[in-house]
Amino acid sequence: MDKPTGLSRAAFLKTTAGAALTFAAVPWMTPAFAAAGPLNERPVHKNPSLKLPVIGLGTRSMSKGDAKAVAGQAEVITTLLDGGGKLIDTAANYTGGDSEEVIGQALAAKNRRKDAFLVTKFGERGKDAGVRSMKNSFKSLQTDVIDVMFVHNMIDIPTQLPNIKEFKAKGKIRFAGISDTGRNQDELIKYLGDLDFVEFAYAADSREAEARLLPACLDKGVSVLVALPLGRGRALDAVKGQQVPEWAKQELGVETFAQLLLKFVVGHPAVTVAIPSTLNPKHMAENLAAARGSLPDEKQRAKIAQIWA
Repeated sequence: MDKPTGLSRAAFLKTTAGAALTFAAVPWMTPAFAAAGPLNERPVHKNPSLKLPVIGLGTRSMSKGDAKAVAGQAEVITTLLDGGGKLIDTAANYTGGDSEEVIGQALAAKNRRKDAFLVTKFGERGKDAGVRSMKNSFKSLQTDVIDVMFVHNMIDIPTQLPNIKEFKAKGKIRFAGISDTGRNQDELIKYLGDLDFVEFAYAADSREAEARLLPACLDKGVSVLVALPLGRGRALDAVKGQQVPEWAKQELGVETFAQLLLKFVVGHPAVTVAIPSTLNPKHMAENLAAARGSLPDEKQRAKIAQIWA
Protein backbone atom coordinates (compact mmCIF):
# COMPACT_ATOMS: atom_id res chain seq x y z
CA MET A 1 0.00 0.00 0.00
CA ASP A 2 1.22 3.48 -0.84
CA LYS A 3 2.18 5.79 1.95
CA PRO A 4 0.07 8.96 2.22
CA THR A 5 1.82 12.20 1.32
CA GLY A 6 1.07 15.68 2.56
CA LEU A 7 -1.34 15.53 5.48
CA SER A 8 -1.69 12.24 7.29
CA ARG A 9 -5.27 11.13 7.78
CA ALA A 10 -4.94 11.77 11.52
CA ALA A 11 -3.77 15.31 10.85
CA PHE A 12 -6.52 15.76 8.30
CA LEU A 13 -9.15 14.85 10.87
CA LYS A 14 -7.83 17.52 13.23
CA THR A 15 -8.59 20.29 10.72
CA THR A 16 -12.33 20.04 11.27
CA ALA A 17 -12.68 23.54 12.68
CA GLY A 18 -10.52 25.13 9.99
CA ALA A 19 -11.03 26.45 6.52
CA ALA A 20 -12.12 24.23 3.66
CA LEU A 21 -9.33 22.04 2.27
CA THR A 22 -8.55 20.78 -1.19
CA PHE A 23 -8.09 17.13 -1.91
CA ALA A 24 -5.38 16.47 -4.50
CA ALA A 25 -2.60 16.55 -1.89
CA VAL A 26 -3.87 13.50 -0.02
CA PRO A 27 -3.57 10.41 -2.23
CA TRP A 28 -4.89 7.54 -0.11
CA MET A 29 -4.62 3.78 -0.39
CA THR A 30 -7.21 2.43 -2.79
CA PRO A 31 -7.49 -1.37 -3.22
CA ALA A 32 -10.43 -2.29 -0.98
CA PHE A 33 -12.17 1.05 -0.69
CA ALA A 34 -14.46 0.76 -3.70
CA ALA A 35 -14.99 -2.98 -3.36
CA ALA A 36 -18.29 -4.20 -4.73
CA GLY A 37 -20.91 -5.53 -2.39
CA PRO A 38 -23.86 -4.32 -0.34
CA LEU A 39 -23.47 -2.14 2.72
CA ASN A 40 -24.54 -3.50 6.08
CA GLU A 41 -27.71 -1.77 7.26
CA ARG A 42 -29.54 -1.28 10.55
CA PRO A 43 -33.25 -0.57 10.96
CA VAL A 44 -34.55 2.66 12.46
CA HIS A 45 -36.20 1.49 15.68
CA LYS A 46 -39.26 3.72 15.40
CA ASN A 47 -39.76 2.66 11.75
CA PRO A 48 -38.21 -0.82 11.29
CA SER A 49 -39.05 -0.95 7.59
CA LEU A 50 -36.58 1.92 7.11
CA LYS A 51 -32.99 0.67 7.07
CA LEU A 52 -29.87 2.83 6.95
CA PRO A 53 -26.34 1.87 5.84
CA VAL A 54 -24.16 1.77 8.94
CA ILE A 55 -21.68 4.38 7.63
CA GLY A 56 -22.79 7.91 6.86
CA LEU A 57 -21.12 11.30 6.47
CA GLY A 58 -20.37 13.99 9.02
CA THR A 59 -20.03 17.48 7.55
CA ARG A 60 -18.84 19.70 10.38
CA SER A 61 -16.02 21.09 8.20
CA MET A 62 -17.96 21.72 5.02
CA SER A 63 -18.29 25.38 4.11
CA LYS A 64 -18.57 27.67 1.14
CA GLY A 65 -15.19 28.56 -0.31
CA ASP A 66 -13.54 28.77 -3.69
CA ALA A 67 -14.88 26.74 -6.60
CA LYS A 68 -12.36 23.95 -6.12
CA ALA A 69 -13.28 23.45 -2.46
CA VAL A 70 -17.01 23.47 -3.20
CA ALA A 71 -16.57 20.96 -6.03
CA GLY A 72 -14.53 18.70 -3.78
CA GLN A 73 -17.19 18.75 -1.08
CA ALA A 74 -19.87 17.95 -3.64
CA GLU A 75 -17.74 15.00 -4.75
CA VAL A 76 -17.66 13.69 -1.18
CA ILE A 77 -21.46 13.70 -1.12
CA THR A 78 -21.64 12.05 -4.54
CA THR A 79 -19.17 9.39 -3.41
CA LEU A 80 -21.35 8.61 -0.39
CA LEU A 81 -24.55 8.31 -2.43
CA ASP A 82 -23.03 6.49 -5.40
CA GLY A 83 -21.46 4.01 -2.98
CA GLY A 84 -24.83 3.17 -1.44
CA GLY A 85 -24.64 5.42 1.60
CA LYS A 86 -27.54 7.65 2.63
CA LEU A 87 -27.13 9.54 5.87
CA ILE A 88 -25.67 13.05 5.83
CA ASP A 89 -25.32 14.76 9.21
CA THR A 90 -24.96 18.51 9.57
CA ALA A 91 -25.98 21.39 11.85
CA ALA A 92 -27.18 24.95 11.57
CA ASN A 93 -23.96 26.27 13.12
CA TYR A 94 -21.32 24.05 11.50
CA THR A 95 -18.38 25.97 10.05
CA GLY A 96 -19.88 29.40 10.38
CA GLY A 97 -23.37 28.25 9.50
CA ASP A 98 -23.09 27.32 5.83
CA SER A 99 -22.59 23.53 5.94
CA GLU A 100 -26.32 23.05 5.35
CA GLU A 101 -26.19 25.35 2.35
CA VAL A 102 -23.28 23.44 0.80
CA ILE A 103 -25.20 20.17 1.19
CA GLY A 104 -28.43 21.62 -0.16
CA GLN A 105 -26.70 22.99 -3.24
CA ALA A 106 -24.82 19.74 -3.89
CA LEU A 107 -27.99 17.62 -3.67
CA ALA A 108 -30.06 20.02 -5.76
CA ALA A 109 -27.41 20.30 -8.48
CA LYS A 110 -27.67 16.58 -9.25
CA ASN A 111 -31.25 16.01 -8.12
CA ARG A 112 -30.09 13.66 -5.33
CA ARG A 113 -32.31 14.75 -2.43
CA LYS A 114 -34.36 11.55 -2.75
CA ASP A 115 -31.20 9.47 -2.25
CA ALA A 116 -30.14 11.15 0.99
CA PHE A 117 -31.29 10.80 4.61
CA LEU A 118 -30.77 14.31 5.99
CA VAL A 119 -29.97 14.97 9.64
CA THR A 120 -29.44 18.41 11.10
CA LYS A 121 -29.52 20.14 14.47
CA PHE A 122 -29.72 23.53 16.13
CA GLY A 123 -28.71 25.03 19.44
CA GLU A 124 -30.90 27.99 20.34
CA ARG A 125 -32.67 29.27 23.41
CA GLY A 126 -36.30 30.32 23.22
CA LYS A 127 -39.16 29.09 21.05
CA ASP A 128 -38.97 31.80 18.40
CA ALA A 129 -35.23 31.38 17.90
CA GLY A 130 -35.67 27.62 17.55
CA VAL A 131 -38.43 28.01 14.96
CA ARG A 132 -36.34 30.50 12.96
CA SER A 133 -33.38 28.13 12.95
CA MET A 134 -35.45 25.17 11.78
CA LYS A 135 -37.11 27.20 9.02
CA ASN A 136 -33.70 28.35 7.85
CA SER A 137 -32.49 24.73 7.75
CA PHE A 138 -35.28 23.79 5.33
CA LYS A 139 -34.28 26.72 3.13
CA SER A 140 -30.54 26.00 3.26
CA LEU A 141 -30.96 22.28 2.65
CA GLN A 142 -33.48 23.00 -0.14
CA THR A 143 -35.94 20.44 1.16
CA ASP A 144 -39.52 20.30 2.34
CA VAL A 145 -38.85 17.47 4.79
CA ILE A 146 -35.90 16.88 7.12
CA ASP A 147 -35.40 13.29 8.22
CA VAL A 148 -33.99 13.94 11.71
CA MET A 149 -33.86 17.17 13.69
CA PHE A 150 -31.77 17.28 16.87
CA VAL A 151 -31.71 19.62 19.81
CA HIS A 152 -27.97 20.27 19.53
CA ASN A 153 -25.77 19.79 22.57
CA MET A 154 -28.84 19.57 24.81
CA ILE A 155 -29.48 23.32 24.67
CA ASP A 156 -32.89 24.36 26.04
CA ILE A 157 -34.42 20.89 25.72
CA PRO A 158 -37.70 21.76 27.54
CA THR A 159 -38.44 24.36 24.86
CA GLN A 160 -36.80 22.95 21.74
CA LEU A 161 -37.86 19.30 21.88
CA PRO A 162 -41.57 20.27 21.86
CA ASN A 163 -40.68 22.74 19.09
CA ILE A 164 -39.29 19.92 16.97
CA LYS A 165 -42.28 17.73 17.73
CA GLU A 166 -44.63 20.43 16.47
CA PHE A 167 -42.83 20.31 13.11
CA LYS A 168 -42.92 16.50 13.23
CA ALA A 169 -46.69 16.51 13.79
CA LYS A 170 -47.04 18.62 10.62
CA GLY A 171 -45.00 16.09 8.61
CA LYS A 172 -42.05 18.46 8.16
CA ILE A 173 -39.69 16.40 10.33
CA ARG A 174 -39.69 12.59 10.38
CA PHE A 175 -37.76 11.91 13.60
CA ALA A 176 -36.88 13.93 16.71
CA GLY A 177 -33.77 13.66 18.82
CA ILE A 178 -31.10 15.16 21.03
CA SER A 179 -27.38 15.35 20.33
CA ASP A 180 -24.54 15.63 22.83
CA THR A 181 -20.87 15.17 22.05
CA GLY A 182 -19.94 16.00 25.64
CA ARG A 183 -20.26 13.76 28.67
CA ASN A 184 -23.83 14.39 29.81
CA GLN A 185 -24.79 10.74 29.60
CA ASP A 186 -26.97 10.60 32.70
CA GLU A 187 -28.95 13.63 31.57
CA LEU A 188 -29.33 12.24 28.06
CA ILE A 189 -30.60 8.92 29.38
CA LYS A 190 -33.44 10.75 31.16
CA TYR A 191 -34.90 11.82 27.82
CA LEU A 192 -34.56 8.56 25.87
CA GLY A 193 -38.19 7.55 26.34
CA ASP A 194 -39.23 10.68 24.45
CA LEU A 195 -36.82 10.38 21.49
CA ASP A 196 -36.50 8.68 18.11
CA PHE A 197 -32.74 9.29 17.67
CA VAL A 198 -29.75 10.34 19.72
CA GLU A 199 -26.28 11.39 18.63
CA PHE A 200 -23.17 11.26 20.78
CA ALA A 201 -19.43 10.57 20.61
CA TYR A 202 -18.10 7.03 20.87
CA ALA A 203 -14.86 5.44 19.67
CA ALA A 204 -12.50 2.56 20.43
CA ASP A 205 -10.39 4.90 22.56
CA SER A 206 -13.42 6.58 24.20
CA ARG A 207 -15.80 3.90 25.43
CA GLU A 208 -17.71 5.53 28.29
CA ALA A 209 -21.02 5.10 26.45
CA GLU A 210 -20.77 1.31 26.67
CA ALA A 211 -21.51 1.26 30.38
CA ARG A 212 -25.00 2.80 30.43
CA LEU A 213 -25.89 4.94 27.44
CA LEU A 214 -25.64 2.42 24.61
CA PRO A 215 -27.50 -0.33 26.52
CA ALA A 216 -30.19 2.19 27.49
CA CYS A 217 -30.68 3.21 23.85
CA LEU A 218 -31.07 -0.43 22.85
CA ASP A 219 -33.51 -1.03 25.68
CA LYS A 220 -35.62 2.05 24.83
CA GLY A 221 -35.57 1.46 21.08
CA VAL A 222 -33.78 4.71 20.25
CA SER A 223 -31.64 4.82 17.11
CA VAL A 224 -28.03 5.93 17.63
CA LEU A 225 -25.79 8.10 15.46
CA VAL A 226 -22.17 8.02 16.54
CA ALA A 227 -20.18 11.21 16.12
CA LEU A 228 -16.37 11.25 16.19
CA PRO A 229 -16.02 7.48 15.63
CA LEU A 230 -12.34 7.99 14.76
CA GLY A 231 -11.71 9.72 18.08
CA ARG A 232 -10.83 13.18 16.69
CA GLY A 233 -7.74 11.60 15.13
CA ARG A 234 -6.28 10.49 18.47
CA ALA A 235 -6.78 6.83 17.69
CA LEU A 236 -5.06 7.11 14.32
CA ASP A 237 -2.15 9.00 15.88
CA ALA A 238 -1.71 6.16 18.37
CA VAL A 239 -1.12 3.57 15.61
CA LYS A 240 0.89 5.72 13.24
CA GLY A 241 3.53 3.62 11.50
CA GLN A 242 1.98 0.33 12.56
CA GLN A 243 0.43 -2.34 10.36
CA VAL A 244 -3.20 -3.40 10.57
CA PRO A 245 -3.27 -6.79 12.35
CA GLU A 246 -3.39 -9.70 9.94
CA TRP A 247 -6.33 -11.26 11.75
CA ALA A 248 -8.37 -8.09 11.14
CA LYS A 249 -7.57 -8.18 7.44
CA GLN A 250 -8.52 -11.82 7.16
CA GLU A 251 -11.60 -11.86 9.38
CA LEU A 252 -13.05 -8.39 8.79
CA GLY A 253 -11.68 -7.46 5.38
CA VAL A 254 -10.17 -4.16 6.50
CA GLU A 255 -7.13 -2.52 4.94
CA THR A 256 -6.66 0.48 7.23
CA PHE A 257 -6.91 1.39 10.89
CA ALA A 258 -9.65 3.91 10.04
CA GLN A 259 -11.78 1.07 8.71
CA LEU A 260 -11.00 -1.02 11.77
CA LEU A 261 -12.09 1.81 14.08
CA LEU A 262 -15.34 2.21 12.16
CA LYS A 263 -15.99 -1.54 12.23
CA PHE A 264 -15.53 -1.45 16.01
CA VAL A 265 -18.18 1.25 16.38
CA VAL A 266 -20.81 -0.16 14.04
CA GLY A 267 -20.22 -3.64 15.44
CA HIS A 268 -21.98 -2.55 18.63
CA PRO A 269 -25.61 -3.71 18.34
CA ALA A 270 -26.99 -0.41 19.67
CA VAL A 271 -25.31 1.69 16.96
CA THR A 272 -27.40 2.54 13.91
CA VAL A 273 -24.96 4.69 11.90
CA ALA A 274 -21.44 6.03 12.44
CA ILE A 275 -20.84 9.44 10.88
CA PRO A 276 -17.12 10.10 10.36
CA SER A 277 -16.44 13.56 9.02
CA THR A 278 -14.35 14.08 5.91
CA LEU A 279 -13.65 16.58 3.14
CA ASN A 280 -11.84 13.99 1.02
CA PRO A 281 -13.72 11.81 -1.51
CA LYS A 282 -11.10 9.06 -1.19
CA HIS A 283 -11.58 8.96 2.57
CA MET A 284 -15.34 8.81 1.99
CA ALA A 285 -14.87 5.73 -0.17
CA GLU A 286 -12.55 4.24 2.44
CA ASN A 287 -15.09 4.84 5.17
CA LEU A 288 -17.89 3.24 3.15
CA ALA A 289 -15.78 0.12 2.69
CA ALA A 290 -15.99 -0.38 6.46
CA ALA A 291 -19.74 -0.93 6.02
CA ARG A 292 -19.14 -3.93 3.76
CA GLY A 293 -18.42 -7.50 4.74
CA SER A 294 -18.40 -8.92 8.23
CA LEU A 295 -19.01 -6.75 11.27
CA PRO A 296 -17.06 -7.71 14.39
CA ASP A 297 -18.67 -9.83 17.08
CA GLU A 298 -18.13 -9.18 20.78
CA LYS A 299 -14.87 -11.12 20.88
CA GLN A 300 -13.47 -9.34 17.83
CA ARG A 301 -14.52 -5.95 19.19
CA ALA A 302 -12.60 -6.73 22.37
CA LYS A 303 -9.50 -7.48 20.30
CA ILE A 304 -9.88 -4.20 18.43
CA ALA A 305 -10.33 -2.25 21.64
CA GLN A 306 -7.17 -3.82 23.06
CA ILE A 307 -5.14 -2.06 20.35
CA TRP A 308 -6.11 1.27 21.92
CA ALA A 309 -6.19 0.15 25.55
